[in-house]
Formats: sequence, C-alpha cells, structure tokens
Amino acid sequence: MRDRWLILGIAIVVIFVFWRATYVPPGYETIHYETVPVLQVERYNPPFTEIWEAMEEQIPFDNRTARSPLLVMDFDANGSFTYIQFSFFADMRGESWVHSAFVLQNGSTYFSSQRLDYHPPHAHPLGALVAVDDIPFDGISYGKRGMSLKVFYHEQNRTYDDTYKNIYAIENGTLRPLKFISFATTEVWNTIEIYPRDPPEGDRPPAAIDENPRALVIFAPREIRLAERVVYETTAGV
Repeated sequence: MRDRWLILGIAIVVIFVFWRATYVPPGYETIHYETVPVLQVERYNPPFTEIWEAMEEQIPFDNRTARSPLLVMDFDANGSFTYIQFSFFADMRGESWVHSAFVLQNGSTYFSSQRLDYHPPHAHPLGALVAVDDIPFDGISYGKRGMSLKVFYHEQNRTYDDTYKNIYAIENGTLRPLKFISFATTEVWNTIEIYPRDPPEGDRPPAAIDENPRALVIFAPREIRLAERVVYETTAGV
C-alpha cells in the first residue's frame, strides 16, 4: 500500500510539472513543436547535452543570443531521473523567445517556444549543461526518496566556507572538494545544487537549500574562473 501511494504521488508531481511547463500566460505567442524525439535514457546518465542537440535540430533559434539556462530535475531513489525541465532565452525571427524542453522518464521530449521580451544578462546555457553532464551521478547517494537538482543564479557577492559541508568543483568527470570559494564579480554566476527529497531531520528545516548539510553545491569551470578566491581541500574525490 505504501508503494502504491508513493507511485501515485510521483505521478501527481509529474503531471503538475508538465502542466507548469506547458502553461502559458494569455497574450503571449507560443509554438508547440509536433515532433517528439525520444532521447536515450540510462541510469545515472541523464541526456543533458542530447536535449540541447535535439533543440538545435527542432527550433530555429539564434545560438549566439542564447542565455540563462533554467534546469530542474528529480531523481528517484535508484538514481534514475523522473523528469527534466530545461529552458533558456534566445532570439528567433529577430525577437526574444524562451525555449523549453520537458523530458519524461521514458525519454519522450516535448518542445515549445514562447515569445517574451526579455534579455537576461546571463551566460550561454550550454556551459551549465556540459557541467551538469560531467557530474558522476553514479557516486551520489539518493536517499530514501531520491534527489532534486537545480541550477541557481547569483548576482551578489558571496562566500562559501567550511560552514557548507559539501561544496565541490566539477573537473573532468569528478567532484573535487572545496574548502573555500568567494565571489566578488559584476557577472551573474551559477551554482548547481543537488539536495535530498527526504524530509529534513529535526524540527527546523534549513533556511535555504544550500544550507542543508546533505545538499551538494557544485561549481562549474566558468564559476571557478570567475571566483575571487578558491581553496581546495587537500584530498581529492567525492
């Protein structure tokens, strides 16, 4: 019975996220692409760069103007993703659009584009996708109810030190532990954060995702270059 309720709960979440991914406020021109590619799905190996390649084939956006990746996904307790939601801004037909992909657990991928007059001052989305694709997902603990992954944007100076238990740089397919990293830049920088879906221990949940001692905060190579100061732990590996 408990497994049946868990499966029902996952189904409700997927339906809700799919609705959110396809919902468009009135007054905005939207294109839903009829072609539905099916990406290859493997455990511990979500099809991140394959999503980008499929969008390049299906959507005539201007790659030079692509900015601001939004990436949200969930894993189950076995390390298989349950859905992926990815979007970014890029010009099309000389106007600004936001282009979205929603990937189901079986690899079926739905694309849409929505006209939106906004040009965020963010980096090209492919850098974040490549960094996420480089994460060794087979070495992560998924807990009892799985994990969630999100890419966050930061526009303010910030320091991560030993009060954060799990901060890493992604390098050549490995997570290299960091002891300290600080940012003092006018550029927008990202963090890749993986956090448990299990209920928090104790009465007081963390105020923010990256304050959860079980969460992983990961910095891509671009962010390591942008950082004002980086100190690595003396040991390598996760």
